[in-house]
Amino acid sequence: MNECQLHTFLTIAKYKSYSKAAVALNVTQPTVTSRIKALEDILQCQLFKRIGHEIFLTEEGKMFIDYAKNILIYINHSKEIPNLLKDPVIKVGFSPGYSHSFIVELLKTIQSIGNIDIQVIEGYDSVSLNEKALSGDVDLIFTRQPLSNNPDIISEYLFDNNLVVVLPKKHRLCHKQSLHVTDLKGETIISYRRNSSLWRLIDKQLIGAQNVTRMDVDNNEMLLNAVANDIGIGIIPKLGIDKRYKGEVEIREIDEIYSIPNQVYVQYRINSRIESLAKKIIYSIINHKYTEIL
Repeated sequence: MNECQLHTFLTIAKYKSYSKAAVALNVTQPTVTSRIKALEDILQCQLFKRIGHEIFLTEEGKMFIDYAKNILIYINHSKEIPNLLKDPVIKVGFSPGYSHSFIVELLKTIQSIGNIDIQVIEGYDSVSLNEKALSGDVDLIFTRQPLSNNPDIISEYLFDNNLVVVLPKKHRLCHKQSLHVTDLKGETIISYRRNSSLWRLIDKQLIGAQNVTRMDVDNNEMLLNAVANDIGIGIIPKLGIDKRYKGEVEIREIDEIYSIPNQVYVQYRINSRIESLAKKIIYSIINHKYTEIL
């Protein structure tokens, strides 16, 4: 029993004609007849009967309709097993805080290349992503801390991803073009993963802000939504600001925070399988960095 026989059986059942089934399947009528004869031999029953010039399903044929459809469904599903079990061609990891539009640019680049299986991973922080790269769990990572003195990994500086303050559109501080830490007095400051190494550096600079309320959220999107809804102000890497929020938030700089080192390094294993793809992804990231203006 095979797909051709099952498709032929269902096509005859649909058109009630061997000749019409042959046309629909683009085969000869003897081929249709031969397939049905082989299928009937396997099932040891007659599937069709002829009354005059018309073709009808036998009782066995009527019962076999659902079986044939289900068998074909299972056959099609089974063809996906290799795709379900194979590993992605490349696993790409990002440290937290990149905007959705930033990630979308990456996915568009990979889609344009075609025939690439990819897994995009958001690491807890740069340290954990570097560990995944060293262990071989990811192929390419974007982090703020380079892996040095490792002969198996290429590490390249891309650009700075400076930290900025994100304000609701009508916030009282929007009239100022630059801010100082003391301007944050009495504000609700929203963070994203405050116990990360980057936020420990930010907290050291926020000591001069008095009577602030702290709010830590689970992800970058939640932070931007909270700011847009005037819940508080956020501190975030500039590339974390999604263009969808252009009309709802404004960004300002605080010198003490803007100067905190937050470089973006791309790092990937020396492997011909991924090097060409890595370069295309890097180009997309750089292009997004210099064209995405809030």
